[in-house]
Amino acid sequence: MLTQGDEIVRDEAMSQTTRTSDPELPQEVLDRLPTLDEDALSRFYEAFFDRIYAFVRRMVRKDHLAEDLTQDIFLHLHKAFPSYDPTRALAPWVFTIATNKVRDYWRSRSHQTVQREITIDEEERQHWAVSKLPTPTRSLENKELSEQIAAAVDELPEGMRTTLILRYFEQMSFEAIGRIVDRNETAVRKRYSRALEELRKRLGGTLGLPGGGVA
Repeated sequence: MLTQGDEIVRDEAMSQTTRTSDPELPQEVLDRLPTLDEDALSRFYEAFFDRIYAFVRRMVRKDHLAEDLTQDIFLHLHKAFPSYDPTRALAPWVFTIATNKVRDYWRSRSHQTVQREITIDEEERQHWAVSKLPTPTRSLENKELSEQIAAAVDELPEGMRTTLILRYFEQMSFEAIGRIVDRNETAVRKRYSRALEELRKRLGGTLGLPGGGVA
């Protein structure tokens, strides 16, 4: 059975396909979002809240920061909905706003202060759980591997990390990611491949993988 680390660094084949898992809302719901229709907003929040929180949580690593930023993102979305074009795909539009909010936080003085104080905590690593095996020894091994994987992803440059999370965890197409990060599809594919290569370099010894190109 592949561990999550194996899946991440060996999943370059995924770049040759388009994976879609958007919680698509019916067109009639999308049409009502710009009017701030209560039912449409409720269905939007139900479809996207957990997804946006998980994305932000992986990006900023701290529960309270993820909660604050997610709240800020949804307040921004509420204000922005009157300008939303319902003929456009919803998920890329939403994640563009979420990504920009995370970037704004990273550039802020608050982030610089947190970075001087932050430590890698065990609770954060639960988001990178490899498997749930019953034996204490394997559980400890999985926990340690999860921590190494999370640390390696955290060390990726901003663009690589964002692309990796949107592609691997959010399962977005390269075209959609390109709209979010303002890059063409070819550039996004290359950035994703580089992110996988960096993970291979950092985790090759841990996972028993060679240090060469992406498989």
